[in-house]
Amino acid sequence: MDNSIKLPVAALSVALFFCVLTIGSLIVRTSGGGAGDGAALVAKGATLYTKLGCQGCHAVDGAAGGVGPALNNVYNNPVILDDGQSVTADDTYMRAAILQANDQIVQGYVAGVMSGGITGVLPQLNSGDTTDALLAYLKSISTGAAGGASPSAGGGTATSGAGTPRPATTPTR
Repeated sequence: MDNSIKLPVAALSVALFFCVLTIGSLIVRTSGGGAGDGAALVAKGATLYTKLGCQGCHAVDGAAGGVGPALNNVYNNPVILDDGQSVTADDTYMRAAILQANDQIVQGYVAGVMSGGITGVLPQLNSGDTTDALLAYLKSISTGAAGGASPSAGGGTATSGAGTPRPATTPTR
């Protein structure tokens, strides 16, 4: 083989290698990787809970009376909103409660407090796996998620005051 053919073949081989490596990395990342990855995400979420200042308003030990609702035993359990509807605190609800904090306010709490408090960290919450890590941590401290209970893939179920099930409202950006 002459050198004019070797160079494109070598370049193609290197490019193919990086494509396979990138696709493999994406598959591992989206599938959750190994069993240790979940524990690492929970640990990251616990660190972020403190680093981002969540503990300033939200307790994780069940203590009531904070600026925001206690976060232990919230995930995959019912939450009563200020308009009286009940929603399941699944992934969709919890992610929206963090990122669009004023869209659905928990009964007994004031709108605008969290959205004002997280303004400085919102870019970080919207990047990488930060919000995923916080959700993993909240799941780990909630009995509703224990014992293999799987989170709802949808927006949860809301009930009106009359108890008629209807789809939960999903906040839009």
